[in-house]
This record gives sequence, structure tokens and C-alpha cells, in this order.
Amino acid sequence: MKSFLRRNRILWNLSGCPYRAPRWDKAVRRILREIGDEGIALDLGSGNRRWASNVVNLDIEPFPNVDVIGDGAMLPFKDESFDAVISEAVLEHVPDPKAVIYEIRRVLKPGGYICVAVPFIQGYHASPNDYQRYTVTGLERLLSDFRRIESGPCVGPASALHWVMRELVGIALSFGNFWIGKAISLIFGWITFPMVIILDPILIRLPNSHLIASAVYFIGRKEDRPTEV
Repeated sequence: MKSFLRRNRILWNLSGCPYRAPRWDKAVRRILREIGDEGIALDLGSGNRRWASNVVNLDIEPFPNVDVIGDGAMLPFKDESFDAVISEAVLEHVPDPKAVIYEIRRVLKPGGYICVAVPFIQGYHASPNDYQRYTVTGLERLLSDFRRIESGPCVGPASALHWVMRELVGIALSFGNFWIGKAISLIFGWITFPMVIILDPILIRLPNSHLIASAVYFIGRKEDRPTEV
């Protein structure tokens, strides 16, 4: 079902509440400007999104805009191939994140950029599986082989509360039926979504918003030292 929805941009946008990450979007676009049109980036787990014409899209399924089908733990590219690697909402879905990070580092050029965004407080969302969540400090530790440029929350506390609240209402009114629960969750989520639009831009600016953020991010650069899985 999820694969079918992701192949249709309109249906995919309607199938879930559009939680936004403007801080993350701004950071990634800044990195893409930094590497310039002559640089080349990899979007690992791109889905049907295309950041720019000089970004190679890789995913495990042949969604629209995917250039290469592959596994993040065994990237089909030569060492030091890319000036930047982008990974948005991917590491929670892989059983061995360290293996994926090792591969990212391998295909990055010296001084290349890594851009990672992952969930902290979000409901279970298999694609095809869902394994883990990260705090800001947990993500920084996972990516400690890279020189940190910036990190922090990128989807705010209101989104976290809203996701949990809509799932709670869906479960409570589902009569034990998964699809009824998901339908109720979606309807309730869209009705109450204005709270996210109003509150998140305010809350995410506060210094302690990372304590209950919905998602966090890390921007760093590859250092010239060996990494082990």
C-alpha cells in the first residue's frame, strides 16, 4: 500500500499529515549551493523527491525520479564519488545504521558533506520496517566520525504531539481494526493540523525544543581518518 501511494505524489501527500522541516530544507539547499553545479550529491532513500539536477537518487524501489535501485548498506558506487550525501528519514528503517554510515563515508570525497535527518518522537511507520529513533546527542554520536557543522531539531514539538495524539485517537476508536484506526487517525490529523502550523514555527526556535522534537538533523563533513563498522 505504501509503495503504491509513494508512486503518486498527490495520493502520497493526502495519505499523511504534511509535517514540515524548513530548517532541514534550508540546510540541505545551502550544502547543494556550496558544492555548486559541478559537484554531485547522492540522495540515499530519495523516494520520488528530486532536490536538484546534480543529485543522484537512490532507493530500494523504482519510484518516480529514482536513478539507481540499491541497498544503503552496499552502495553501488566507487570510493569518494560524491561531494555530498543526503539521507532523510532513512536510518530508522535500516537494521544496521552503522553499516549505512560506513558506506556513506566511503563514497564521500574528502571534505564532502553528510546531511542526515531522522525521527525522534514519531509513531511507528514501517517502510518496509521501522527499527529505531534518535535524540540529537544520539545522532551526533552515531555520526561522530564526521566533523559536525550543525545539528538540532528540524521538526518541532507540536508535530510530535500531533502525531502521537492522532494515532492515540485512531487506536482508541478503531475497535481493534488497523485500517479503521488509520482512517480515523488521518481524518483527525487533518482536522487538527492547524495547531501544528501555528505552534511549530514558534516552538522550534526555543533552545529546549529538542527535548520533545519530532525529528532531528545533523550536517557534517568527512574527515580524513579511517572508519570501522
